[in-house]
Amino acid sequence: MTDFRVVVLSDTHLSASHPFFFHNFDVVREATEALAPDMVVITGDLAFNGPDAPEDLDVAAAQIARLGAPLVRVVPGNHDLGYSPAAADQEQSTTPARRQAYLDRFGPDFWSVDHGGWRFVGLNPFLFESGLEAEAEQRAMTAEALAHDGPVGVFTHVPFFLNRPDEDDAATTATVAPGPRADYLALFRGADVRFVASGHLHRDKRLISDGVAHIWAPSTAFMFTGRDELGGAPLVGFLELRFSGDRVSATTHEPRDLLNIDLRNWLKGDDDRYFRIAEQPFRRP
Repeated sequence: MTDFRVVVLSDTHLSASHPFFFHNFDVVREATEALAPDMVVITGDLAFNGPDAPEDLDVAAAQIARLGAPLVRVVPGNHDLGYSPAAADQEQSTTPARRQAYLDRFGPDFWSVDHGGWRFVGLNPFLFESGLEAEAEQRAMTAEALAHDGPVGVFTHVPFFLNRPDEDDAATTATVAPGPRADYLALFRGADVRFVASGHLHRDKRLISDGVAHIWAPSTAFMFTGRDELGGAPLVGFLELRFSGDRVSATTHEPRDLLNIDLRNWLKGDDDRYFRIAEQPFRRP
């Protein structure tokens, strides 16, 4: 096993029509290049409004291509595909066409890759309970990948739970639903899974459950303050994972040139305000 490092970016929210977050992406890209990681993983929400504006996916793909790491892998977020059709109160849901638009630009939405004696598994949580044929394909891939004779790390957009695996909030879109959560966590317990890294909630958080570290990556784009029930810290930045043999440590980076954008006002009023803004063309003053 060799020593190496992986940079984890999340929730970049890139768009040509709503270019709010390009500055932060450029700052993070330069900071990532300075770290010279062996691999970069982006844990979803690559685009601002990919489900209804495929051109946002084009912009995100072009920007991600500027990352200089030897290996770059991405997993989809809800702003790339939409939520699983089974999710409650979702604004947008995954369809075969939306999934294909993602696949055409970024490649597989679930995958495994080996590096330095580790196996890394990327998941698309919006296939859970989707009824799509790929749902079973992803589970089969996961079961096969977890048979690795060595440590495993998992990357996904949505965290499996907020604080405890036995949480029973089937109505939330903040975490994986209880059914697939129990299924996949059982798979993890049968393997040497060391960590699960996720994004989605724009917070920096760590917790240990059943010997597995659950690591939330902050967004490179913006934070939401005033959501203390989620735990962790709202901040703008990215993660660095350092691997030494079968050990891993996580460091949060907040480059000094980042703009600490707080979009808590978007939480006021209608739940769909984010997307109503997304439907409006961006106009410079």
